[in-house]
Amino acid sequence: MSDNPFGLHGYTPSSYGDAFADVYDEWYRTLGDHDLVDALTRHLPPRPAGVLELGVGTGRLLDRLVTARAGTADRLTGIDTSSAMIDRARAVPSLANSELVIGDFSESLPGGEYDLVFCGYNTFFNLADAGAMTRSLVLVRSVLRDDGRLVIDAFVPGADTGGDRVTIRSITTESVVLSVSRHDEADQRIVGQFVELVNGSPVRLRPWAVRYLMPHELDALAEKAGLRLLERHADGGSTAFTPESRRHVSVYCPA
Repeated sequence: MSDNPFGLHGYTPSSYGDAFADVYDEWYRTLGDHDLVDALTRHLPPRPAGVLELGVGTGRLLDRLVTARAGTADRLTGIDTSSAMIDRARAVPSLANSELVIGDFSESLPGGEYDLVFCGYNTFFNLADAGAMTRSLVLVRSVLRDDGRLVIDAFVPGADTGGDRVTIRSITTESVVLSVSRHDEADQRIVGQFVELVNGSPVRLRPWAVRYLMPHELDALAEKAGLRLLERHADGGSTAFTPESRRHVSVYCPA
């Protein structure tokens, strides 16, 4: 791998967001995480609540939450390292009154007390290492109300996760997008590039990197930060989490 803390030379905390902001909503509109908003609303009080999203990106999840909580004047806050992503989120009409902050959620969080803090699919694994994850969880505990909840949506690696891979993401008569990735199982790290080739245009590279944790490892970090696992399912609903599950939606509360 690389000596860069993210495992990819030249990669920084804002690299992913800066590279994907212009295509994120288009490329990931079919991402199967719509059920996450169901989980979020279950853990919010009926009164107006304080909500903080870690890695808010283009604001798509907060936008869905506004719809799900129609008529409830929640105080919505989002943080993201990428100014390109934050610019997209600020253009979402439903988020006009939200606080959208550029920052690293392993280094600082917007002030205030929150009823709910959440992190969308795999976003928590965008942090460089377990140290950054621990710092983030400590910060979350410091802003979470004593009856508040932290919700993390993440993948669970399986047999299909391993190895180096080159696959075709999309192909047309004028373009092709290749997905190239390398998995370091010992370091629990996957790095990759989407290589976008468009007829008559320069090659576009969109890098990404994740440092994943197994669910029990995430629980251990949360415990050190003063949080405990309240419930875990294989989706945003009530599907039981089993050893075969490739995704988990985990809910933590203050210990």
